Amino acid sequence: MRRWRVWREETGSQLVEFVLVFPLIWLLLIFAMDQFTIMYNKQVALAAAFEAGRTASLQPNAGLARYYATLRADDELEQAIGLSSSDVEMIVNRRWRKGEHLEARVSMTFSLMASNRPYQIIESYFMMVENAEE
Repeated sequence: MRRWRVWREETGSQLVEFVLVFPLIWLLLIFAMDQFTIMYNKQVALAAAFEAGRTASLQPNAGLARYYATLRADDELEQAIGLSSSDVEMIVNRRWRKGEHLEARVSMTFSLMASNRPYQIIESYFMMVENAEE
């Protein structure tokens, strides 16, 4: 009779439930933080590509366009979470002329919280050159 009485008592049951459930909640929280970090950094990379393209399209020549686009993109990339490396590229198909198109490409690498693995995002934005010297 005494043996079954231990199973009927509820003392300590909250501690057992906490020990069983807390790791699951912790995993869900870490997974959610990783997903948030990925989504946020993706938006930051897209904003950096847009700002780089917009700034570059208003410059009179390709050299200034690359210089100012990189500065503007780096300013945007400072807002990224856990950024370990980044790169900004300006790609022009032909010559730097009014009406031609350019691509601003931003790549960034950061590490995830849960697994500490590196994660890379590449975003690009296409713009038309608006203010080139003739």
